[in-house]
Amino acid sequence: MLDRILLRGHGTLERGARILVWACGGALIVMSFVITVEALLRKYLSQSFGGVDEITAYVFAVTTTLAFPLAILQRANIRIDILRNFFPASVRAGMDVLSWVSFTFVFGLIAYRACGLAWESWQEGARSITPLRSYLAIPQGLWALGLVAALIASLSVAVRFIGLVRAGKTQDAAALLSPADEVEQELSHISAPAATSTGSRAIGEMS
Repeated sequence: MLDRILLRGHGTLERGARILVWACGGALIVMSFVITVEALLRKYLSQSFGGVDEITAYVFAVTTTLAFPLAILQRANIRIDILRNFFPASVRAGMDVLSWVSFTFVFGLIAYRACGLAWESWQEGARSITPLRSYLAIPQGLWALGLVAALIASLSVAVRFIGLVRAGKTQDAAALLSPADEVEQELSHISAPAATSTGSRAIGEMS
């Protein structure tokens, strides 16, 4: 029963992270059109919206952090695993756990400082030193939100890992923290319908 609850919660979190990614992609597409129009106006009419470069920087920073949660849940973050592959499975599993602990600790520190910075800007009413005079708490708050969401996603992976270990699925648990094989991921999308029809489960899925 607990395993099902954990899996359902993990799935809900992943769907939410996917929605954030789609929203970020839409924001980047909109900004690409705005930048194009801005460039054309400057070239042919010597006109400018003003502040487009500043807004673009905010959007890029915010969308980057809001995409972190899905990358963590899908193991899409880059890891250099050249030396890791030379060790036996037990050592690799230990290295994966150490990697997760280090990753989560660093993200926790960054998220903590980001939240503190956004809160301080909110209290002081800090504005940018640009013609737009933007309230810095808004982009900083959204930036901090993405970092906090990434931390939650990382902790969710740990909860799922513990659930798999308790269920005796140590191989699936080890695979959950191991670096993702990009080729294997692409092939899994192609073979997903066949796997579903035969009743097989994805790596890390709990029954």
